[in-house]
Amino acid sequence: MFVILCDLDDSAALWLDARFRDAGQSCTLVTSGLLSFARRRSQWIGRDGTRAVVDLGDAGVIDQPDLVVNRLVSPPVAAWQWARPQERDYAGAEMTAFTLSWLAAVPGPMRNRPSPTCLAGPSPHPLRAAVLAHRAGLDVPDADFGAVTPTLELLEAAVRSGGPAARALHLVVLDGRIVDADGVEQRAGARMPEGFSSAIARLAAAVGAAEGLIGVDVVVAGSRWWFAGMTPLPDLAYAGDALVQALVGLVEKVPA
Repeated sequence: MFVILCDLDDSAALWLDARFRDAGQSCTLVTSGLLSFARRRSQWIGRDGTRAVVDLGDAGVIDQPDLVVNRLVSPPVAAWQWARPQERDYAGAEMTAFTLSWLAAVPGPMRNRPSPTCLAGPSPHPLRAAVLAHRAGLDVPDADFGAVTPTLELLEAAVRSGGPAARALHLVVLDGRIVDADGVEQRAGARMPEGFSSAIARLAAAVGAAEGLIGVDVVVAGSRWWFAGMTPLPDLAYAGDALVQALVGLVEKVPA
């Protein structure tokens, strides 16, 4: 069984769920709201490892999934939204802690494991992401990160660096590899610079996504591909069926 964890308004997750089903895969779409109203949540931490079970009632039981694609940004606290503030805050903290622990312990392949700052995986501050991108060998524009929206500042700086011919592209990166690289070059109308794919792999490793599913924004201008930001919530449809095949391949690689 494939499991997709997401928030209710995540259209990319809905797209992936439909594509998995079209490919003949058994898939369960689990929103933060559904997790909030789970029938049972159990976790054992012992000498022989950790085991976790979440019973979603009619939606099924999550205990031994073949693959989990985690895009869960919000903790599952919908069931407590009308509680008194003290109770709501306490329940929210407990559910966040349980979700972090559960996602860290779910067996089998998962993209993405949670990070301390984001349930959906690696989500460094845009300034740190820019520094790591530069160290990885990507072109990074000069940007002023004193603004309220530093991600937008980085994108605007990349567009300014690219000039009038600049084009924005979104890359879906799975385990450090650009998914459907040929399609990316077709959309860009240009070949990737030498060493660009390797630099993306180094960036993924640096942010903790060597085994992860992230999005990287770039601005293309001639032979220069400027780094413009990253996200743990890539727009999956950009990678098309190539992404579905790659995710199914992760399961096929796992020893029986």
